Amino acid sequence: MVSPKTFGQDLSGALTVACVALPLNIALAVASGLPASVGLISGAIAGVVAGLLGGCRLQVTGPEAALVPIVLLLVQRHGIKGMVVATFLCGLLQIALGMLRVGRLAKLLPAPVVRGFMAGIGLILLNSQLPRLLGLPKTAGSLSSLPAQAGEWMVHGGGFVIGVVAIACMVGLPRVQRRVPSVLVGLVVATLLGGLLGPELARVGSLPAGLPSPQLPSLAGVDWSALLPDVLSLTVLASLGSLMSASAIDQFPGFEKQKSDHDQELMAQGMANLASSLFGGMPVMGAIVRSSVSIQAGARTRAASVLHAMLLLAVCLLAGALVARVPIAALAGILVVVGVRLLDLRGLRKLWDQERPQVAVVAVTAIVIASVDLLLGLGAGVLLSIGLLLRARPRTELQTRVLRLDGRPHFRALGVASTGQDERPPLQRIRVRGPLDFLSPGILNTALASHPLPRYAVLDLTAVPYLDAAGLQEVLNLRDCLVMRNGVVVVVAWGEVARMLEQGGFPQESPSASLVSSYDDALEHIARSHKAAAVAGVQEEARPVRTRVPVMES
Repeated sequence: MVSPKTFGQDLSGALTVACVALPLNIALAVASGLPASVGLISGAIAGVVAGLLGGCRLQVTGPEAALVPIVLLLVQRHGIKGMVVATFLCGLLQIALGMLRVGRLAKLLPAPVVRGFMAGIGLILLNSQLPRLLGLPKTAGSLSSLPAQAGEWMVHGGGFVIGVVAIACMVGLPRVQRRVPSVLVGLVVATLLGGLLGPELARVGSLPAGLPSPQLPSLAGVDWSALLPDVLSLTVLASLGSLMSASAIDQFPGFEKQKSDHDQELMAQGMANLASSLFGGMPVMGAIVRSSVSIQAGARTRAASVLHAMLLLAVCLLAGALVARVPIAALAGILVVVGVRLLDLRGLRKLWDQERPQVAVVAVTAIVIASVDLLLGLGAGVLLSIGLLLRARPRTELQTRVLRLDGRPHFRALGVASTGQDERPPLQRIRVRGPLDFLSPGILNTALASHPLPRYAVLDLTAVPYLDAAGLQEVLNLRDCLVMRNGVVVVVAWGEVARMLEQGGFPQESPSASLVSSYDDALEHIARSHKAAAVAGVQEEARPVRTRVPVMES
C-alpha cells in the first residue's frame, strides 16, 4: 500500500482532502442535527476502516451530503441513540449484501447515468458553496434560495477575494508546475491572507478534542417497527451512493484501467458504518467529492485515504486550534472548482458530438439529483437510458421461403387435391433478422401460420444478435409444434445464440431436432434424415406379413 514512489503524492492528496473533509464533516453533522464532533469522529474512524478494506483504492469515505436528509429524519424520529443503532444495522446489512455479491449489479448502470451522478453532485456543490464563496451569512443556505432573500444579504468582499485566491492557485499553479500541490498551496495562502482581515471573516471555528470510548449501541427501547423501514432506506442510499462513487472513480481520466471490486467495497462500507456506530458516529458512504479532491491533489494509492483519516484523527487530538483559523470562503473556492470539474463540460461536449441522445440522460440524471433526490435521479436516468435503448433497437424481421429438399425454390402444382399430392411443403426456411426477445412475441408463430406445416423446417438465426429467455422459449415451442406433427426442425446458429440454445435444452443432434452452424450443414442434415426415413419406409413395406395358420381340429 505504501510505496516510496507514490508516498509524496499520496501525502499531498491526504493533506488536501483532510483540509476539505474537516469542515465538511463538521457542517454535515450540524446539518443532520448532531454535534460537530460526531462528524469529525465518523470521518476519522470510518475513513481508516474503509481505506484499508475497500475495493476501490482511491475511494474516500466519510459523512456525505446525500445522507443528510435521512440522518436528520432518524435523529428527529428516534433520537441520537436511534440514529446510532440505525448506523450499526446499516453496516450489518451492507456486509450481508456484499457477501451475496449484490455490489456487482452497479456495473450494469449505463455510463451516462454515472456521468449524470457526478454532474449532479457537482451541481449540489455549486449550489451550496457559491454563497460561502461570496461570504454570505449562514442564512443564505444555497444559491437557489438567494432570490427569496434579495434584500437581506450582502457580499463580503474579503471572503470573496480569499475564495478567488484559492481558485486561482488551484487552477493556475498546475499550468506552471504540475508537481506543486496547488490545492494545499491555495489553502495556505488564503489562510494567511485571511489573518489580515480580522475576526469578522467566517472560519472553521473551535473543534472538540479527544475520542469517546467504543461501545456497542444500546438496543433497549428501540421501536423496531418504526426504525427498520428507515434503516432499509439508509442502507439502499448509502450502498448505492458508495457504489456509484466507485464507478465514477473508475471513469476518471488516467484511471480507466482501474477496476473496483464493488462487492468488496460494499463490505468495507459496512465495516466502516459498524466502526462509526461503535464510537457514537453517524452513517458514512463513499464520497465522490472528497475522492475527486484527493485524486486531483495527487493521490495514487489507498494510502491517501488512510492518511487522510489519520490526519482527521490527529486534528481531533492535537491541532484543533490551527484548523479553526481556516476561512470558510477558501474551502468554498476549492469546492467550487471541484464542482465545475465534476460537471465535465469537455466530456459532455465530446459526448454531444458522438451521441447526442446520451447527453439528455446525463442532464436529466444530474438535474433530478440536484433538485429532488439522489435515488429519483438515478431512477430517472436509468429509465431514460432504457427508453433510448428500446427506441434504437433494430426491428425484428422475418423472411420465409418454401423450398425443395435440395434448397431450390418449390412450386406447388395445380390440382393437388385431385391428384392426392401431399399438401405439406417439403422444406420451409425461416430466417430471422434482429433480436429475438420479449419485445418480439409470437413472431415465429406467424411464420408457421402463413403456410401448411412443413415436413422439414430450417430456422436460420445467424442474423440474430441477441436471444433472451423469451426468444429461447419461442424456439422450443416451434420445435415442439413441428415434432408433434412428425416434422423435423434444424436450427442454424452460432456464437452466443448457439450457446444459449444448448444451455436451454435444444439438442445438438437428434432425429427430430438439431443445431448446426451453417445453412449448408442444415441441408446436408435434412438430406440424410430424408434418406434414412425413406430407407426405413422401404424396409417397412418389404417386411413379409405373417399370417396365423389355423389349427385343424381332429
